[in-house]
Amino acid sequence: MYATRSRCVLSSRRRAMRIGARRLAVIVGAVMAASMIHGCSALRTIRYRDPDADRPPTIFHQALVHRSDDPAPFTLAVPQRVDLDTLTVRDVDLEMRPLAEYLRRRHVRAFLVARDDTILYERYFEGYGPATLSSSFSVAKSVTSALLGRALQSGAIRSLDDSVTAYLPELLRQPAYRGVTLRHLLAMESGIAYTRTNGHMWHDLRSSDARFFYSGNLERSLLGQHREDPPGLRWAYKDSDADLMGWVLARATGHTVARQLEEIWRPMGAEFDASWDLDRRNGHEHTSSGLNATARDFARFGLLYLQGGKPRGETIVPRDWVQASTTLDRSRTEPEVATWWQMQHQHYWWIPMQNWDAEHDFFADGSRGQRIYVHAGSHIVIVQLANDSRQEFPFRKIVHYLVGEPFRYPRSIAGQLLGAARRGADADSVRRLYHALMERAQARPAEFVINEAGMIAVGEELLKQPDKSAVAVAVLELEVERSPASYRAHEALASAYEKIGSKERAAAEYREASKLAPLLAKSASGTGR
Repeated sequence: MYATRSRCVLSSRRRAMRIGARRLAVIVGAVMAASMIHGCSALRTIRYRDPDADRPPTIFHQALVHRSDDPAPFTLAVPQRVDLDTLTVRDVDLEMRPLAEYLRRRHVRAFLVARDDTILYERYFEGYGPATLSSSFSVAKSVTSALLGRALQSGAIRSLDDSVTAYLPELLRQPAYRGVTLRHLLAMESGIAYTRTNGHMWHDLRSSDARFFYSGNLERSLLGQHREDPPGLRWAYKDSDADLMGWVLARATGHTVARQLEEIWRPMGAEFDASWDLDRRNGHEHTSSGLNATARDFARFGLLYLQGGKPRGETIVPRDWVQASTTLDRSRTEPEVATWWQMQHQHYWWIPMQNWDAEHDFFADGSRGQRIYVHAGSHIVIVQLANDSRQEFPFRKIVHYLVGEPFRYPRSIAGQLLGAARRGADADSVRRLYHALMERAQARPAEFVINEAGMIAVGEELLKQPDKSAVAVAVLELEVERSPASYRAHEALASAYEKIGSKERAAAEYREASKLAPLLAKSASGTGR
């Protein structure tokens, strides 16, 4: 009996080892195949996955951007506005919290508030300080936009309507770029196919996000693109358009992007050297994401735009370019991104459409919570450097508090649903409330806000309470109805169905999520996680 059991155990172990070996072979094969296709970007993706804010300078070669010989001075307000610590702001879970707690919970490393050249509030966390360089992520796109404005003014680039191939004739052999202009790149309407990361290894390994962020040869990555839509058809956020713009800038001006930035950085009065990530030694700058600088120098860049591109009496960025980049385009009525205050994408900057006439604000935005926020009316610039992509938008409330004006957040539709559920509303009541609120939001858009993250967060919060599971499912179903093309919405709903034991509906939603984001690590025929 014991001998039989031992043989069975050994047999099971051998089978497990064979299965493990086969799985390992599949993984190794997939890695090797991806490496042959995408080079070191695939290996970097496997090693680093979603990079944190400290990592880029340790991954990439760097191009140095020299500081000014005459730094623009900041005055430190005495006393500092420490009362901001207790100002309550809205967090991602829709709860109101003191700003100091919000900054801690959101893994903020640097938070600086300046009014003109006076720093009113400056906080550093997790080992950061005034001299610490931090990755900008996509804030670099806004800086790249400034370089483009200068190249147009100097004549190095003749027109935004020039074709990309006029500057990069080697792209003539690549059909994907036929008819693509610099204006298309700037508007992110190139029509080039692009896939975003979604947190699942096999999808991320082949995603365009990873391929370009981690690229060891941007020229090769760009030459390997294919077209999805005709140029100008629709907006789609993609790093490849900004990286291609960087290649154009280098070719058109005859100078590296880092050298071009020095022509802004030094006359702007930068206090510290900056650096720009390169794809390889002496290679191309990652203009979509790779600038590293201090909070104070990012604030100086915000002030440069606040001052119309002319700080200290010298025009550094053309005023008309600054205005075109930071003024709401009223001919476009729909936002590119419907989070926060309905964001319009303009020349690689972001403009909150909601109540913009009263605010006149704009901001540069980067992954994991990097922000340069500029409020033109109050002359306030706020810089946030963080290491968490789950961020709210406290900046408008901070500005209103500092200038002594009342402020009211737009009503969160997700928050209203959560409140109703907590007061005992059932699923049908929550559905009726949702439709009523959406109708009001159509009539008075400045007073309401709804976004995917908030709806999913509310659904998941309610799902933790067994007596609220039906309401949780209703909220997530409503979000799928609102955002049918979102794999995150379908996956959240699938998870809810799975939790309440509705396996068939869970499987159907997982299949839909897999269609929207192929290669998800989820079985389309089952519900195992």
